[in-house]
Amino acid sequence: MRHTLSDYSIVLALVAMLLDVVTAHTKLYFVGTKDGMHPRRKFIRPSMGNGPIRDLNDPLLLCRSLGMDPKRTEIMPVVAGTEVIVEWHHFNDTKADNVISPSHQGPCLVYMAPLESNGLGNSWFKIYEQGFNVERNMWCTDIVRENHGKLSVKIPTKISNGEYILRPEMIALHNARRLGEAQFYPSCVQLSVTGATGGSPKMYSIDKLYSPTEPGILFDKKKGGAGYVIPGPPVYSP
Repeated sequence: MRHTLSDYSIVLALVAMLLDVVTAHTKLYFVGTKDGMHPRRKFIRPSMGNGPIRDLNDPLLLCRSLGMDPKRTEIMPVVAGTEVIVEWHHFNDTKADNVISPSHQGPCLVYMAPLESNGLGNSWFKIYEQGFNVERNMWCTDIVRENHGKLSVKIPTKISNGEYILRPEMIALHNARRLGEAQFYPSCVQLSVTGATGGSPKMYSIDKLYSPTEPGILFDKKKGGAGYVIPGPPVYSP
């Protein structure tokens, strides 16, 4: 069978499209502090891949991980009040400019849960959120890309000492004008917090964090980010 130049062009186009889909996605590769980043994937729960979660009832929305046994992941010691830095990259690619596709714009959110809960039930509280920065005309994902994949979040002081799951998440809104097409990119880090002074944040269940029709999830990005309402519960503020 003879293949024409157009046949090869179609194949190359399909390959390019598939590569674009793969490299558009992201997951956590590093965690650390201003004193330095830890080795690749250390303290981060095993990931099922770099693809998104779309179904809010999917159990993988918890950590996007098939390795939910806490004993499989080391625990990072951290003092309350410390800025923890998490770093996202494409699958198998940790170059500084390969973080997430520029088209995959949206907010960043960070939650914590006691490790003993393993993230089940009403165990999560939000410690950070960033949506659209009007002054810079940039989404949080744009700022993460600008920072070569890094996002910094302060561990609250008014919580109990102990072991926690830290769950950073980016939400891509490029297709979110259609119901069920917002893309969620969560990952989970295991922490041991000391130096905290105590507190009782209100906790939520992962499957109750978001509604598929709330304005921050069902959203037409073409209308611009000004006035965007970040989804989920409020940030814990004791």
